[in-house]
Amino acid sequence: MIRLLFPGVLLLLLGLEPASAQRPTEQVLYLKNGWVLRGQLLSAPTADPIRLQTADRNEFVFRQAEVDSIRQRPLPPARTLAVAYKARGFGHFTELGALAGRNTSSSVNTSAFSFQTVNGYKFNQWVFAGLGVGADLYATQSLVPLFASIRGDFTRRGTLLPFYFLDAGYGFNITGKDNNLSQPVTYEGGSLWAAGAGLKVLFNNNTGFLVSLAYRTQRTTLTRENVAPERVVFERIAVRAGFAF
Repeated sequence: MIRLLFPGVLLLLLGLEPASAQRPTEQVLYLKNGWVLRGQLLSAPTADPIRLQTADRNEFVFRQAEVDSIRQRPLPPARTLAVAYKARGFGHFTELGALAGRNTSSSVNTSAFSFQTVNGYKFNQWVFAGLGVGADLYATQSLVPLFASIRGDFTRRGTLLPFYFLDAGYGFNITGKDNNLSQPVTYEGGSLWAAGAGLKVLFNNNTGFLVSLAYRTQRTTLTRENVAPERVVFERIAVRAGFAF
């Protein structure tokens, strides 16, 4: 009994497989004037006139004398975004946002505007190494940071990729010398470092939108004549958004 049943089940499964693999179809209307219209017939193929509705819901009516032939074709596969994880190669990040927090060495506690761009090479999922440059505009000082950046992704699956980053370098102070005070002040730059994490939302290929949160420290020095240099440390929470590819 089993020997007779097994071939029958096998033939049934083989017969069902093509049916389950069939794609939806559409009617293709070939006209004698060279037009080709695709859609669904709203009338019988032998009706006169023939009515056809296209995918954008427009309806067309033709006399049988205008029609060369009607064929049924499978619908083309739906187009999807070419989202693919990039495990190696050139990488670029551009971000802007705010540096929020309190200046630990003065009463200034306003947020600062921050912009940066990083270019480098991605060796694998966990290691991207690059160089970055930007602009940090504090309430009383303006700096141009130049830094090295190491980044990596915590996962390579899906379109939401959490990542980490570590930055370290030097902030060049472009505030200049303030001669309007009783004791002129010269602003100098200093070391910087930052550590944080973020989320990358992939759009197409490796292009994506970024949001990130980090702790950032920037050191600067204020010098006055006949006065010991004053060390200023900007400790900020960096909140940024941007894009990457």
